[in-house]
Amino acid sequence: MESPREKQYKFCPTCRAELARREIDRRQLLACPKCDFIFWNNPKPVTSVILAKAGQVLMVKRKQEPLQGYWVLPGGYIDYGETPQAAAIREAKEETNLDVRIKDLVGVYQIDNDPRGHNIDIIYCADIIGGQLAINEESAEFDFFDVESLPELIAYTHRQAIGDWQKSRPE
Repeated sequence: MESPREKQYKFCPTCRAELARREIDRRQLLACPKCDFIFWNNPKPVTSVILAKAGQVLMVKRKQEPLQGYWVLPGGYIDYGETPQAAAIREAKEETNLDVRIKDLVGVYQIDNDPRGHNIDIIYCADIIGGQLAINEESAEFDFFDVESLPELIAYTHRQAIGDWQKSRPE
């Protein structure tokens, strides 16, 4: 199965030969016929965080493509050497200016509807422990939403994660 990310690769990054599809482990993958480089196209790890206040969930509206105008939980890619929890704390600060403390893991979700490629989203819930809410250059706006009245356009698997979080909360 071809993914959007594979379209970026036409030539081998090692020897510059043209890549071709080859069956490897019962999958059709891009591979180099000269040096045996294989583009595995493995998913990238991302993390998101559910921040709630008075039973409402904080979401940010994407200002840029991809998925411009869609609402998302604060989050992003995990940096090399960074733990998922540290990435969630960092991304929450970058995208909302809030200081947070991780409470629980909500779940791990496959994101196969991102035009940049396949990702695995590790989603936590966290407490807001400081900071003044503000948006960064990536976001058009932010808002707190009741779980029963979430916006129509929500990207990735964040609607499912919010539902899973709501089910796990004590009554």
